[in-house]
Amino acid sequence: MTKVDVLSLISTTETRDKINQPVSVETARQVYCTIASVTRAEWVAAKQKSLTPSYVVKVFFADYAGETIAELGGKRYEIYRTFGTGDYVELYLGTKVGV
Repeated sequence: MTKVDVLSLISTTETRDKINQPVSVETARQVYCTIASVTRAEWVAAKQKSLTPSYVVKVFFADYAGETIAELGGKRYEIYRTFGTGDYVELYLGTKVGV
């Protein structure tokens, strides 16, 4: 089953503060996505890498700029894998086990 929703893609950039210490600044932007369930094969492959897969989302190729963090439904996820399919890119969202 698929569902259309809004996904926040979060990019991080490093800047310096007043005393020249590195500070990470996050910038979020919202894009439309189609949400699909994680397949059994993806679940097994992700678990072998100590990841808990949650969603597979499909966004328009031009909307994705290499971000590694996403927020969906108020929860943060790591984008641990991407796969391009024509005009769209599939983003695999999950969390690390134990984090």
